[in-house]
Amino acid sequence: MPDENAKRWRILTGVFAFMLASSVPMSFFYYVFPPMLRASGHSAELVSALALVYLPYVLRGLWAFAIARALGGRAQAWRRATLALSVLAAAGVLALLPLDPARQPGPIMAVAAVLFLVLASGMTTLDGYVLATLGEKGRAAVPGWGAAGMALAGILVGVASWLGWIGGDWRQAVWLLAVMTLAPALAVAILPPQAPAERADPATPPRPRLPLRSLWRAVWQDPALPRLVLVSLLAHGAIGLVSGYLPVLQVDAGLQIGEIGLFSAVAANGLGLAGAVIGGAIVARIGGWKSLSLVTMLLALSLGVAAALHGLIWGRGFAVALTAVTMLAGYIYYVPYRALCLQSSRGDHAVTQAAWLSSCDMVVSILAMSVAGTLAARLGLVPFLVLCTLAASGAALVALRQALPARAALAPN
Repeated sequence: MPDENAKRWRILTGVFAFMLASSVPMSFFYYVFPPMLRASGHSAELVSALALVYLPYVLRGLWAFAIARALGGRAQAWRRATLALSVLAAAGVLALLPLDPARQPGPIMAVAAVLFLVLASGMTTLDGYVLATLGEKGRAAVPGWGAAGMALAGILVGVASWLGWIGGDWRQAVWLLAVMTLAPALAVAILPPQAPAERADPATPPRPRLPLRSLWRAVWQDPALPRLVLVSLLAHGAIGLVSGYLPVLQVDAGLQIGEIGLFSAVAANGLGLAGAVIGGAIVARIGGWKSLSLVTMLLALSLGVAAALHGLIWGRGFAVALTAVTMLAGYIYYVPYRALCLQSSRGDHAVTQAAWLSSCDMVVSILAMSVAGTLAARLGLVPFLVLCTLAASGAALVALRQALPARAALAPN
């Protein structure tokens, strides 16, 4: 038993390492590069359109089946692929070296899209490894560790930006990003080649194995999963809209790039790290659906307060506060959503199903981020925040309905 517990801890540590490695370039393009574009005189529409570089995460369900077919159900194969892709991503960061962010935002976005194609495939292979090695209870712990890795990456990138190591000299920034990506990527090797012996959860009956052509239809026949996608549409849509407008709001409120790195990436991701721990604890205690209903209620309340107080506290403080609230809510939301995705994926096509569920969540966020600047400019900031509040409120109602005892008995926790 001690050996099996050690293997489980190694799996969780490996998940943390991969998410840390993959989130370093993601954090740079999320926190630092958009304000760089805005400070260089680029439009709010272009800044928001930067979110389109994350499209590989949206589309990864399209090639997840091919990856699963090539690697099969062998934990060792999934482990090797995850390690190789994370190291390849670190090398891919160096492709940014010859580009100039002031004059070549398009080519930089193209390189970023290819880089995220590699990382999105790595996310699929990591899902395959988790599904091949952990039972339902073990899978519920994975998102918290992954979210913690994501938050730590944001903190590291933010500290580097605040110190002037990232955001000033472009070549220096790229070299540092490559090193920061490679170090945790190598730590992915801690993943054990074989799975720990875990007892199946007797409370959850096995689901039939379906051919791929029937998989999508089966997902929508499960009454819990369409509601999970609907919660994603509303809640992550609201988070994505606010997140997409934050770089514009921060620069227009007078924050400098170093300050944005400090407040947005360091302080907000510090809250995000706390949110990952809180989310994991809440999921373990009350289950995924109740956790989703709770976090979406708090999100709706926070955005409603922001809309009401905008005219009173507009400025640097408002931008910092809204950034912190959005980051905290985003990380807490991520944990129960991912836990439900992993727990719901079973059978021969579990990896593909998990990828599709994650893709649905990502497409909502990316599309919302990409139109945030245009939507806020057309509506005005207060109506924009009211719209986000209504979306989060709808998500809370859907999640609360699914969390009711009569329905919760029919769905994964």
